Amino acid sequence: MKKILTSKKVVFGGLLFLLIGTWVFSEMSNRFSMKGQEPTDEGYIVFHNGTKYFVKGENITASDLENFSDEDVTMFSKKFEEIAILLDDGMKLLGTGIKSGDQVAIWYEEVLESYPAQIKLMQIRKIDKNK
Repeated sequence: MKKILTSKKVVFGGLLFLLIGTWVFSEMSNRFSMKGQEPTDEGYIVFHNGTKYFVKGENITASDLENFSDEDVTMFSKKFEEIAILLDDGMKLLGTGIKSGDQVAIWYEEVLESYPAQIKLMQIRKIDKNK
């Protein structure tokens, strides 16, 4: 009985290792394939009620970003030309140091048509305003 349990653990461990390895390889190839490519878009990121929003506009102020509300999303706010939800597998923003209100460059290939639109994030980078 112990041999069966041990072999199941080995098989499970191997499958888990293979799954994680495949994910890491996919992430690395995405990053290398986008190296040197211009971002798909630039704007600001806003974290609001557990959702990550990408917003754009001509004259967006820090106050607009700090006071972002549900009404901005549902009432077609005139402050923002574009509002989209960033779909992130949880790992693109991890360790980037990006926080709500930061200006960002994003790379994506697919936008799900809904309101607000949903962008499947491939990569994100904070834009250094001092450059």
